Amino acid sequence: MTTHTIFLIRHGTTEWIEQGIMHGSLDSPLSEHGKWEAQQTALALAGCNITHIYCSPQGRAMETANFLAQKFPDATFTQLNGLKEMDLGKMEGKRDLSKKYKKYLFLSLIVLPIWFVTRGVSGEKQAHLKERTAEAWTKILAEKNEGNIAVVSHGIALNALTSQIPFRDPSMRKKRQRFHTCSITQVEVDETQQAMVTDINNTTHLEKASTYAN
Repeated sequence: MTTHTIFLIRHGTTEWIEQGIMHGSLDSPLSEHGKWEAQQTALALAGCNITHIYCSPQGRAMETANFLAQKFPDATFTQLNGLKEMDLGKMEGKRDLSKKYKKYLFLSLIVLPIWFVTRGVSGEKQAHLKERTAEAWTKILAEKNEGNIAVVSHGIALNALTSQIPFRDPSMRKKRQRFHTCSITQVEVDETQQAMVTDINNTTHLEKASTYAN
């Protein structure tokens, strides 16, 4: 029996995303399209009785979460450092070469290994990312309230987080999930505090009028 639902949300599109620049621990404000995405996400969740909002303290996540807070003015609002995006080291503030060269097989065989090694050596370790997102998730699961929860975070951080949660449908699980900006991932929590992903990376609310209201 489900006792409450946790909605995992990636922040909206930023100016840097539109320019193909990587954030990591750096920041960039939401673009006009990103603000629209955040508004649509808040509208989609308007009937979901959200009583607590957890958010990464980074600006782009906070901007997105503020649209939710406007819809749920009585919800408590908590920043969690564990929800921050992965530190990408020397790759931050630079163009995302992993997307630029992916379609060119020969160049990707040269460029992408260098890109990933540079990120791995100079940036945050995957083990640390998984550890801190797991700690944040434990805090979120410990929340005792009658309503539902919204969590606003980042693409890589959400990938690390959902890799540690069971899926109702195992076929939905991917080794590396690419979360769309302002996508909604739904996690159901039962009376024993066991969580299960029931829907992932849903963007229907950005395509047409949609609601997640029960």
